[in-house]
Amino acid sequence: MKLCVLGGGGARSVFLTKSLVKSAEEIKVDHIVLMDNNEQKLMKYGALSKGIAAKINPSIQFDITIDAREALKNADYIITTLRVGGDEARRFDEEACLKLGVLGQETTGAGGFAMAIRSVPVLIEYCKLAKEVANPTHLIFNFTNPSGIVTQALRSSGFSNVYGICDAPSGFIKQLEEVLGVGSDGLSIECYGLNHLSWFRNASANGKAVQYDLLMKPETYKNTELRLFDYDMCSLNGNCMLNEYLYFYYSREKSLKLIKQAEHPRGEMIYYINKELEEELEKVDIQLELEKAFNLYMNSYAKRENAYFSVESGSERPHSWKVPTIDEFIDKPDEGGYAAVALKFIKAVTNGNKTQMVLSVPNEEAIDGLAPDDVVEITCTIDKQGAHPINIGIIDEFQLLQIKRIKYFERCTIKAILEGDRDSAVKGLYIHPLVNDMEVARELADIFFKKYSIYMENISIS
Repeated sequence: MKLCVLGGGGARSVFLTKSLVKSAEEIKVDHIVLMDNNEQKLMKYGALSKGIAAKINPSIQFDITIDAREALKNADYIITTLRVGGDEARRFDEEACLKLGVLGQETTGAGGFAMAIRSVPVLIEYCKLAKEVANPTHLIFNFTNPSGIVTQALRSSGFSNVYGICDAPSGFIKQLEEVLGVGSDGLSIECYGLNHLSWFRNASANGKAVQYDLLMKPETYKNTELRLFDYDMCSLNGNCMLNEYLYFYYSREKSLKLIKQAEHPRGEMIYYINKELEEELEKVDIQLELEKAFNLYMNSYAKRENAYFSVESGSERPHSWKVPTIDEFIDKPDEGGYAAVALKFIKAVTNGNKTQMVLSVPNEEAIDGLAPDDVVEITCTIDKQGAHPINIGIIDEFQLLQIKRIKYFERCTIKAILEGDRDSAVKGLYIHPLVNDMEVARELADIFFKKYSIYMENISIS
């Protein structure tokens, strides 16, 4: 079987490759292809990934290519992890938003709107191509941000084989397991909401309810991403634990203030970190000097990871990310990430072993008050027939109104992109709590429509 990664020249490709190659035989995959239309980045990150793949399992056919048709031909599984426009576009979006006094974070609000304009049209074309040349039963796992909007757009455009994946929920659950001292998959917990706007409830371990225990443990607010919040914020949300990205909503003014005080906001920081790494990799023959290239890559990656949410929150992560040697990296058990989410799904579908995991899928009737085709982030049961969202039922009106407001923003954004509808863009941006100003919404819509009009031209669903 064949697995294709669209956006395989990204900075996380090495981690993705490790996960995929280590699990390839278990999921019956013997051919992995990393595809990226940025040949320069593919020749760096893709070449590094290919070297790692060969060290882990040289029997797996592992290719890198800029040819999308060839990459998708006869593919059974497709992972999308695109950064359309590159780090330069992310930097532009962030700067444009901050100049108007709003957050420019790339997965929420105005920054998410701008990234969606670039991402959705390109992914529609890839999905159409996959429908033409991939295995008819292929599955698509979308990690391209803003994942919730992108997955909703693709599902609404008729691509029912698309599942949204995100590593934030699984990473948070792993942190909670460490707080409790239970093993991997030792914690059962329900997640519901939207991507980067979700809540966690009904935690249990070994058959014992532990939600209250976790909420009362100081370690939960020190050693997990709940460090961004306090007990009062959880209490206001019906004693649920919170997705880390709710920080931008609940601490908007604090976040904006800290970002403005920082030497570089997050997008600009990543731009410079990646630029420096790519310049260093230019001086290395990756094929002949794999360990040297790997060390450069990992030191750069550590800068990214250890600075995660630091600018916005003013605090460091509880545990710093240590740079491994190439052998330590390969030997260390897989830590998860979005590849692990996709792989867990594939394993359940392939082997028929039921499992639970968090995905972005149509709501169906899982959360009362939302439409059946509203894509939500929710705990699902996975079996050979696919993903089935668990029943959440009635939720607190406080949470439901937050979800419905952002879902309206998502729907407006999608209409704006697919139909070139500026009015929908303005309404969606205005209603988003991270914008919440009509004049600012109009200006943002005009900036991003002008900047990214090329992506919306000639868009076709059929």
